[in-house]
Amino acid sequence: MPEPTKKTVSSFTKKPKSQTAEVGATVVFEAQTEKEDAKVRWQRDTKDIIGSDKYTISAEGNKHSLTISNAVPEDAAGYAVISGGSKVKFELKIKQAEAKAPVKAAEAKAQAVVETPPKAAPPADAPSDPPADGPAAAPAPTEPPAQTSETNDHAPDTHDGTHEENQQPDTRQDLTGLFSEKPQSGEVTVGENITFVAKVCGESLLKKPTVRWFKGKWMDLSSKSGKHLQLKEHYDRNTKVYTFEMHIIAAKANFAGGYRCEVSSRDKFDSCNFELTVHEVQAVEGFDIRAAFRRTSTDSGDAGELDFSGLLKKRE
Repeated sequence: MPEPTKKTVSSFTKKPKSQTAEVGATVVFEAQTEKEDAKVRWQRDTKDIIGSDKYTISAEGNKHSLTISNAVPEDAAGYAVISGGSKVKFELKIKQAEAKAPVKAAEAKAQAVVETPPKAAPPADAPSDPPADGPAAAPAPTEPPAQTSETNDHAPDTHDGTHEENQQPDTRQDLTGLFSEKPQSGEVTVGENITFVAKVCGESLLKKPTVRWFKGKWMDLSSKSGKHLQLKEHYDRNTKVYTFEMHIIAAKANFAGGYRCEVSSRDKFDSCNFELTVHEVQAVEGFDIRAAFRRTSTDSGDAGELDFSGLLKKRE
């Protein structure tokens, strides 16, 4: 008798579904694993996705999500989420339905421009008026453009000049206002938990800020979520504050070192460095009763007798 085939049990209790979005929209794919703290990978065209301004990967318990910001036609592709031996495929399609409205508006403007020249034809019948009006009217339109051109010429020079000077050394310092609360350095004992918190005020931001956590200089922790690391975020609609948290669970000695938190929103950027110190567990020093009762021949001549008075003094 042939053995019955065993059905493979999926690691996902909730699978992401294919979606269709418009250009410029934000798309969120959600998945839920059977086990908490399960390692999850997201892929696009069989290549792993790394968290960035474009892709935001989050994990909270057994809930996982992939957020694609400012969708463009190039984002239309096949995606997948992987956990253990399970792989779920889904697609993202981009439509450009709203592109027709600007075309119609442009056509209407073109028609209006074409219709306006015939209205200007009658003044051509009076040759004496245009010369008289010409010199008087000419300075009026020419002066404002001259002023605007000067302001436009000087504005980029002053603005771009200062921006270019500050861009490399001072950009991060000038934009430190993004953080309303920076993560602070902390200490923890091996096996204990610690949470680092970063807060960003979103009242003046046009786009949701993106936060990335790093260990050292280049290790991106967005894809390291699991048993010992969880990245969480939430938004308070009342205060309009985004809160980003990095939870380190059951810390190990090799978790110690320098960390960095980066936040960006469109053309704004800010970063903050902090340290994590991990202490070894210290053994509790107690009274060794066995050493106290150990018989020695140095304290008394008789090695077979115990000095209980001496023991009581040591105990006190």
